[in-house]
This record gives sequence, structure tokens and C-alpha cells, in this order.
Amino acid sequence: MRIKNKFWGRSMEVQPLGTCNLFLPRWNEKYRWNKVTTCIHNMLGGQRWVDQYGEMLIQCNDITCKLEFYKAAYWSEKASEVSGVITDPQGTVIHQLFGKWNEAFYCGVAPSARCIWRPGAMAQDCETYYGMTRFAIELNELEPEMAKYLAPTDTRFRPDQRALEEGLLELAEGEKLRVEQLQRERRKNRDETNIEYQPRWFRKVEQGSQECWEYNSQYWDQRKDPGFMNQTFTKLW
Repeated sequence: MRIKNKFWGRSMEVQPLGTCNLFLPRWNEKYRWNKVTTCIHNMLGGQRWVDQYGEMLIQCNDITCKLEFYKAAYWSEKASEVSGVITDPQGTVIHQLFGKWNEAFYCGVAPSARCIWRPGAMAQDCETYYGMTRFAIELNELEPEMAKYLAPTDTRFRPDQRALEEGLLELAEGEKLRVEQLQRERRKNRDETNIEYQPRWFRKVEQGSQECWEYNSQYWDQRKDPGFMNQTFTKLW
């Protein structure tokens, strides 16, 4: 998954390129989906707000789900709305889906449709944490006991991200510049020595005309033996 940004003066589009893949071995289900465009409005002033739009295609074995995220507009009442269908291998619609990506999602036909998703609970001080849900906040939690088992490249150790989360904006900005400079120096060094970067936990595979990255199943084995504390890693921050 790569990100392409477009700045339009007062707004910025974030366009994810590629697909996400998830395999659930217990049920032998392989999911594959793309992400839609995210647009942040009023970047330079006023009340910022986020819109998401485009088509999302989710495939699981021989079942397909097609969702349309509607773009907000002054003349339209479809802001944040999503609708779609789930089809079987023959293309027959077996479920209808609708709702809003920021409120709730339903399966079926109104008014008897069943709610299948709602946003997670908001933390009491969620405004301090950029409006994230409790689940999103806890994703970056770094417990002392857990820290000694993590690879030093784990983004929970990234200093600018941690400072931003704690509200230390000046420190976060300085750390961000330092981390980005380290990135530029590593890339320059690889270009000068003609060394191709090799990801540690993923391998590149070709799926038709698309370039994909597949998990190589080595992370947990190396965490257990010999352990990340006994391995050498490139300094990222």
C-alpha cells in the first residue's frame, strides 16, 4: 500500500494505491480490499473536516462486496453515506448494505435492516487525542513489560509520534525533522552504494499486473528465538 497526496489549496487528498490482504487460517478465508480516497478540508483555516469517497471492492474467496462512498457536496445530502451489495460467484446479490461511515452500517433493507457496525466508544478526553476512539488510542499504547519484546523498529518507539500524542508539539516537530533527515541519509547511502532495500518482514510478489507485499511469517519466530534484543537493526530514530 502506497500513499499519493494531492494538495488543492484549501484541501488535501490522500489516495491509497494498492490493496490490503488478510488471511484467516482458522476459517481458510483470504480477504483483499482497496481503500478509498480521504480528503481533509479547510487545511489553512476554519473548521477542518474529513470526507471519504470512491469505490471499495472487498473480495473473500469467491464472495464479492462492492461499496460506494459518496462524496460530500453542497447540493447533495449524501455526505458520509455508503451503499453497496454482496454478491455470490454468479453475481447474484445476496445482501444489501448501507449507512454512514462515521455513524453506523446496516445489512438488509430499511426499516428492518440489521446494524452490523457502529464506531467504538470515545475516550472521556478524546479531544486531547485528536478525536480518536478508545480503540485507536490504545493501538499505540506502549507497556513497559511489552517494550522489551518489541523490535526497535516498532513505530510505538517513534519519538515524534509519541511526542505528538502527548501534546508536545514543538518537540514532535523537531523529532519529525530529525527522523526524516535520517531517512534521507539512508536512502542516499543506498543509492551511492547501489544497495537495494530489502524489507525484513515482507517480500514482494506479483499478482497479475499489481505489485504486492506479502508477510514472510518470520516476525514471531525471530521474536521468540533469538529475540530482537540479540539482533542488529538499522537505526530509524
